[in-house]
Amino acid sequence: MEGSEKRTRLITTVITRIPLSPGQVSLFKALVEADDRWISISELEYRIHESVGGVLGALGNRINQTKGISPPFDGTGLVMTWETFHGEWHYRIRPELNEVINRFPVLQNAMELPVDEIHKKYAGGLQL
Repeated sequence: MEGSEKRTRLITTVITRIPLSPGQVSLFKALVEADDRWISISELEYRIHESVGGVLGALGNRINQTKGISPPFDGTGLVMTWETFHGEWHYRIRPELNEVINRFPVLQNAMELPVDEIHKKYAGGLQL
């Protein structure tokens, strides 16, 4: 459990140190809604109304620029897992990210909004 507790602590630090972009909030929403099932990159792009590559790149930068981040708890692997099925990348939320989201009512409330509303309401970022 130590690895899970450390991951949870690091995710909390990552998402609270600077405002979350609307794309990151939308990505988290799509992953939460998928629950424990894999979600394809094409479905993610449809759901978040953005390029997944750009959102993942920004999320990876956010993670890796957070003090205390080091392998194996670095990059987007801190918050999600991925595999290739039928020639397409698929992603799944890590339970620790779901746990951290549930600790922040403002983030939980954001997850209830339609993606277009997330992009409007949090255009300047969502501060936790």
